[in-house]
Amino acid sequence: MGNDSLRQPCGLATETPAPGETRFPALAARSVRVALLVVAGLYVLAYLFVVCKRIGYPFELEWMEGASVDQVARVISGQKLYVSPSLEFVPLIYGPLYFYVSAIVAGITGIGFLPLRLVSLLSSLVSFLMIYLMVKRETGSSFLGALSASLFAATFRISGAWFDIARVDALFLALLLTAFYLVRFKESLAYQILAGVLVSLSFLTKQVALLIVLPAMLYSVLAGGRRSAFFVLSAVATAVGSTLLLNRVHAGWFNYYMFVLPSQHPIVKTAWASFWTRDMASLMLFAFILSAVYFVWTRDKTSRRPRFFYGAMAAGMLAGAWFSRLHYGGYDNVLIPAYAAMSILFGLGAGAALALVQKMHAGMPRRGIAETGICLVCIAQFLLLRYNPLRQIPSREDLEAGRDLVSAMAQIRGDVLLAQHGYLPALAGKKCFAHQMAIFDIVKAKPSPTAARLVAEIRQAIRQRRFAAIILDGPYVLQEEVDNCYSPERPVFQSRTVFWTVAGMRTRPEVIFVPKPTEVAGSQASDPDRSPQ
Repeated sequence: MGNDSLRQPCGLATETPAPGETRFPALAARSVRVALLVVAGLYVLAYLFVVCKRIGYPFELEWMEGASVDQVARVISGQKLYVSPSLEFVPLIYGPLYFYVSAIVAGITGIGFLPLRLVSLLSSLVSFLMIYLMVKRETGSSFLGALSASLFAATFRISGAWFDIARVDALFLALLLTAFYLVRFKESLAYQILAGVLVSLSFLTKQVALLIVLPAMLYSVLAGGRRSAFFVLSAVATAVGSTLLLNRVHAGWFNYYMFVLPSQHPIVKTAWASFWTRDMASLMLFAFILSAVYFVWTRDKTSRRPRFFYGAMAAGMLAGAWFSRLHYGGYDNVLIPAYAAMSILFGLGAGAALALVQKMHAGMPRRGIAETGICLVCIAQFLLLRYNPLRQIPSREDLEAGRDLVSAMAQIRGDVLLAQHGYLPALAGKKCFAHQMAIFDIVKAKPSPTAARLVAEIRQAIRQRRFAAIILDGPYVLQEEVDNCYSPERPVFQSRTVFWTVAGMRTRPEVIFVPKPTEVAGSQASDPDRSPQ
């Protein structure tokens, strides 16, 4: 059920030139095609190289990975994920599926970062495969399918170096792309129902899946008729049913973390335009150009249905990424669905451009020149995304610094609050507490009794000097209380270059705070002339 207009051979010109014609255009076209394949393949190899070098790293690659591990540890211990927030634990504002799948893997490998990264790695490979298969089925060209999958691999760095880390995004996307593949190419009722179930599972991994899939549902109803209703109904029924069930099991807290808190995130006004100018147009310029070729110049009747489908799919994925980018805290990882959509359109657009050239210039040398130009445009797109893979890999010095940090925490008698990192205290035999980002999600939302209770509990623990030490990267959510009751003792690391995160926000533990004597802290708190911190 592919796009027949693109299923012509989409390779470059190889015919024997007519008498008197030069062979140079054909040779140039083949040479540039080889160069394009080499450049594209390098990005796939770079991703696999980075994964192999860092998947076993026993510390955080990104500052919230530890919070994900804490969630998995909670699942393994048999505790509920969605509970009233407290100093001990605040859940992340995502669905539970990724953490439960990772818990299954952790039952084999043991708790830590590895099982979560394995789930993300396998999910990213599924996404590569789905992108390849979609473009190959539409164009009949393995070459174009490989180009699209390689372009998505090339977006690894600009989307936060996120595909393989202990975060929900890779699984969410793999489920969504698989659902799209089934909707496009599998017409049986069983596959349509399966696609709907996969959509709901994607939603149970990351909520934005529901927004992304809406245009595809509309396409399915308009193009597929009665049979497509099974896709829509299965998606809606499983999503609504699972939400009601999980909300009941968790006494209403599931709804609070999944919908209430995310809806109260502040809007970043600059992202209205910067998403399109910086995130998309400047980095995916040539993919957009080829996408326009696909939608504008592919005009025969057989192309109408696939163009509507990929237009709906891209609209949803771009809208979902834009919506997420608009909200405070929307880091580069929220762009992953948009880059996946553009990677698919990149291959389809290249196929449409090649088919157009073959139609307009059946003979040499113009055809060879035009095909060379198309390949050069593709190479230019890949070059826009160049990055240094070595910078995404922790060094041996980072590993030693992490071990020193764990050793230092183990030597402290009493609880240690490592506020901006999860799981690492557990490596030192210490209790883990709520991650600052999870706390901040509640505090930055609209004022509520829930937020007030959480802040009061944290304030009381600090004032009572519950922690033998507090280790901070930067300001804590209640930094003034920390300054009142604790004093900086020493920096965590002597070197300025070690233990920085290599994905996401660049951060690391910086300062160890220890309790002040009670009388000193009390006098500072009562001093009306004390400067604000």
